[in-house]
Amino acid sequence: MKWTGKIVGALIGLMFGHPFTVVMGLFIGHLYDIGLFSKWFGLPQAGHHHARVQEVFFNNTFTIMGHLAKCDGRVSESEIRIAQNVMDEMNLSLHMKREAIRLFNEGKVIGFNLDAALHELRSACWNRPSLLRIFIEIQMKIAFADGQVISPAKQKTLQYICQQLGIGAFNFSQFEQRYRAEQNYQHYRAHHQVPNPQAHLSDAYKVLGLSALATDAEIKKAYRRLMSQNHPDKLMAKGLPPEMIKMATQKTQQIKKAYEQICAARGVK
Repeated sequence: MKWTGKIVGALIGLMFGHPFTVVMGLFIGHLYDIGLFSKWFGLPQAGHHHARVQEVFFNNTFTIMGHLAKCDGRVSESEIRIAQNVMDEMNLSLHMKREAIRLFNEGKVIGFNLDAALHELRSACWNRPSLLRIFIEIQMKIAFADGQVISPAKQKTLQYICQQLGIGAFNFSQFEQRYRAEQNYQHYRAHHQVPNPQAHLSDAYKVLGLSALATDAEIKKAYRRLMSQNHPDKLMAKGLPPEMIKMATQKTQQIKKAYEQICAARGVK
């Protein structure tokens, strides 16, 4: 049984201090809980909105990815490979992979309306900053596809995307630094070799968004915050498409490994 609408309705009724308003509040809350209130007045229901967020996030992830890849003139083989890797990480069905490719190609077309796409994404995720963070991180994959230096056109486009999504210049710089560190950290672990242990530890700090000067308490706080922000169940509840949950899981694993390495280096248990 759903109680949220009933409780809110009753509280509103109590504000007016009359038994009749309490009853009316309970009644309207009940209608909201069973979906009739939204249906009668043409309002979106919670389940519908959740599905809409997933659809908007998925569609704009790939169209804007295509636009970003094309913004400096041509789409490189590396960028195509990165886009395919993202699709593989999501374990998309054949049908959804074809749709993702169609969306990617749609974003490459001259005249693609980037502002409309960003407005749609911002409207759908206005109270879901964790989804916007993941969106930017995915776009970073394309931006860095051709190496460790982002082209001026991509840099400008990425900064514009962040600006339109309400992500300030300082936060964008943090995204960029953290992404570089995450890629380095992932590379070290994948190849089981650490040519420079100190650089590897430095990247572990950056994965947590910290420097080596951070205190043990700050490290623990950052770790808990990042694990909470990237928890797959929480992200799915906010509207992250289920196909992208694997990416969120991999990120939490990386955060955990970085934290464990830092603790080991400091002798913290």
